[in-house]
Amino acid sequence: MKLKGILLLFGVAILASTHGVNKALSEEAGQAISEEDLKLYQSGINPGEVFAQEVGGALFNKPMGSSNKSCASCHSEDKLKKSIGSYPKYNEKLNAVISLQQRIQMCQKLYQGVDKPFELKSKENTALTTYLKYIASGEKINVDTSSNPVVKDYYNYGKYVFELKRGKRDLSCAVCHENAAGMVLRMQKLNPLGHEYNGIKGTTAAAHWPGYRMTRSEVFTIEQRFQQCMSQAGMKVLPLGSKEMVALELYVTSLANGATIEAPGLVR
Repeated sequence: MKLKGILLLFGVAILASTHGVNKALSEEAGQAISEEDLKLYQSGINPGEVFAQEVGGALFNKPMGSSNKSCASCHSEDKLKKSIGSYPKYNEKLNAVISLQQRIQMCQKLYQGVDKPFELKSKENTALTTYLKYIASGEKINVDTSSNPVVKDYYNYGKYVFELKRGKRDLSCAVCHENAAGMVLRMQKLNPLGHEYNGIKGTTAAAHWPGYRMTRSEVFTIEQRFQQCMSQAGMKVLPLGSKEMVALELYVTSLANGATIEAPGLVR
């Protein structure tokens, strides 16, 4: 096939994907910020930080389970914050890469003696995750992508999930965050993640998640945000904590390696 024909087919494919992007985003159910959070925002306060401090901080210091221990019983904030930027991270006991949310569950089960650790979708797990990222603000993201075969597998699988087109609109993460980079959709400019793409500087989005979404008046983890994107794009939503989701989080977070954690973020 001649080069001109190849370019034409590529252009048609991009236009088709872009149409899907527009349709997906136009169907997002926008919700108003709560009056209470709006007052905080107008006063220059990020409502997500209030959530992190008041809800997450309280849980961090609350004794739980049969051991009657709190997170603070084992971890000083000064030492703990140094490790937060390395998640998702390989865990030797599980021989798998786990997210920070899953590490919270693991600590609850093994060290606090909690029978039913906070579910990944729960307000409590989200609050603790947000608090840990909040106290780590100013530290660098530094996730491992290659130290052993398991880590390499998760990283490569995450890249595959990021690039895989699926669902009724045949979209992928890469369609919005690479192919459509530079476009303005729903009053927001789409930027590539991590690296420069077609002359457009990449962003380090993973550095500000968990984030407070003003259209939802709520804080969400990065995996919860992935789920929202998948739903809007007409994809089958991947379960929180699944290998696919953790691998995707690892890959996307790796694109922000070296960036300073600024969480919780304040996003639309």
